[in-house]
Amino acid sequence: MSLRSLIIGFLGAIFIASCGYINDCVLGLESFTNGQLLPIIVIGLVALVVLLVNPAIGFLRPRYAFRTGELALIVLLWSASCSIPGRGLLEQFTHTMIMPFHWNRVTPGWQQNDILSYAPKEALVDVTEENYDQTVGGYIMGAPKGVVDERPWHARLWSKITRVPWRAWWPPLRTWMPLVLLSALASVCLALITYKQWSAHEFLSFPIAEFNATLIEQSPGRLWPAVFRNRLFWIGFIILVVIRVNNGLCVWYPDYYIPIRLNWSLAPFAQVWPQLFRVQYGSNLLALSVFPLVVAFAFFLSTEISLTLGLSQLCWVLTALPMVTIGMNLSTDWIGGWQGWQRAGSYIAMFFMLMYTGRNYYRYLLVKAFRPLAADEPERANVWATRLLMVAFVLMTYLVWRLGLELPFALITVFLTLLSFVVVSRISAETGLFFIQPRWTIFGLLLAGLGTYTFSPEAQVICGLVCVMLCIDQCQAFMPFLTNGLRLCDRAGVKPAKAGVTSMAMYTVAVVIAVVVIIVAVYEFGAPTNMNWHYQRIPTMSFRSALPEVLQLKSIGCLEEVAALPWWSRLSQIAPKDMFVGAFSFGIIVVLFFSFLRLRVPKWPLHPVMFLLWATYPMAMTCHSFFIGWMLKKAAVRFGGIRMARVLRPLMIGIIAGEIIAAVIFMIVGFLYYLNTGQKPLPYRWFPR
Repeated sequence: MSLRSLIIGFLGAIFIASCGYINDCVLGLESFTNGQLLPIIVIGLVALVVLLVNPAIGFLRPRYAFRTGELALIVLLWSASCSIPGRGLLEQFTHTMIMPFHWNRVTPGWQQNDILSYAPKEALVDVTEENYDQTVGGYIMGAPKGVVDERPWHARLWSKITRVPWRAWWPPLRTWMPLVLLSALASVCLALITYKQWSAHEFLSFPIAEFNATLIEQSPGRLWPAVFRNRLFWIGFIILVVIRVNNGLCVWYPDYYIPIRLNWSLAPFAQVWPQLFRVQYGSNLLALSVFPLVVAFAFFLSTEISLTLGLSQLCWVLTALPMVTIGMNLSTDWIGGWQGWQRAGSYIAMFFMLMYTGRNYYRYLLVKAFRPLAADEPERANVWATRLLMVAFVLMTYLVWRLGLELPFALITVFLTLLSFVVVSRISAETGLFFIQPRWTIFGLLLAGLGTYTFSPEAQVICGLVCVMLCIDQCQAFMPFLTNGLRLCDRAGVKPAKAGVTSMAMYTVAVVIAVVVIIVAVYEFGAPTNMNWHYQRIPTMSFRSALPEVLQLKSIGCLEEVAALPWWSRLSQIAPKDMFVGAFSFGIIVVLFFSFLRLRVPKWPLHPVMFLLWATYPMAMTCHSFFIGWMLKKAAVRFGGIRMARVLRPLMIGIIAGEIIAAVIFMIVGFLYYLNTGQKPLPYRWFPR
């Protein structure tokens, strides 16, 4: 861990965190975080450094070349910062504080039921009739267009900063920023604690970290890592770059280039099995999309994992079809539904299975956390991580309770938030899946399990706001990036504890700067009205969920009663929604049953992770590619043994690197095109997202 790696890591992380939103939502260029847990802005730039920059430095001044440990720390900091600009935080963070006022003004039902009154005043921007145009109108419309400002750049920049009504923004920022930072602290502590168990005791493969390590590991006296000196690497690399560049040029010049097809429609087979279309995501089985990146990544996985991921959607269809046939409604949105409740049960069951398998180590840390430490304590860092985790949990619970959410619901909300981070990180560490969507929400789960009377509209709104801010879509959460980064740093000789502390310091600095930058940027360019997800759906989600419950309580004359009674007096009226108990129980039972079979039955072929992933968009898009990857690896082992699989690994690494480098090429070309023409480039995106 050198000073220059810290400087480069921090500066790059601040750039990614601050400029990622502007790149994605303002300029509409290729997303920094495309690739999710394999972000192209990080892997692509590191690959270019290892291929071009580091060999040049090593040739001219060998002692100045980047060492493996330095590159590992840079990758960790840059990757962890990718949790900030996207769905991990900023896509919804500022919009959720202010956009409800706009949608309240244009939604009569909200006004009639005073739906915004259920949100704590300090959770939203301080908006009044007098400052509405400046605060909300300025946020949506941005600065006046076509006005030429000839003042010096620093004067123009200062005017942009002062245009923001900071006084109105200060209350919600003061409310949410401590929660965000405490959530990050808890994620660092959980990552350090679970990393030791998963790596040293359970020997997980960490496929993403293994791929990154292969790219950056330096050989003594060599300018390039060993994989770059392998002919198969360059064969895979060149083939994929040619395919992607050709297909990208087809988007720009369709009259001159012929695309290389990587997707096919199998819709005619629906005549044989028309019931397939009755199941949500069932029709995706007939849309064969091949992602070479995913096929290649299957070579880093065990055959059990790749087969499970490949068969996940088929198993979902076979499971869901009988239920749909007898009339069960399995449709699900982000707030709730059969699939979401089932996955919530599966996540909770998986978490407790993880606690069970690591019970001895976790018990040891918990006991040590309440005792004085010896000077030579081997787990000193993780014992302190356990203590800090408990402090962060208590403080997060207190802050959520102070918002107005009753204490039991606050405890459950914080616990399930951290639980989801742990399980998503485990999925990534064990399967190498780089695009993961839990697609269930805590407030939707509590509403379905407790009912409107017990889980009041005010609790729904507050819990919904907390979920939207911290864990609405964990595909870009901080902890999975950190877990893979710790493995990479550990392999490179950087102590995980130091890497974790450095990541927390980076996150704190980057988040503060990025939040200021995004608020200034939106008041300059305007809100992304063309992006419905974070312009409307996310900021209104908790209020849209609460509105029908308010109407229901009004219709039976219980709204005032619910608001007046304490939580313990309402527990007698628990009324789960239809099918909730069955779906939630099904999710728990199948995970526990498959976990038992996996532990007790030799050569059991399927992993319980299937029930956490099936019937989600990432699996619907990538299941065919995982199955193809499983068949290729199985064939390689069958006809050439383990040695053949190892021989083919450089080819697969080349395919992955070629995909990412091609994406970086189009990112750079699109940016240059925008600078020269002022127009957004034509989009060509091939990552599953």
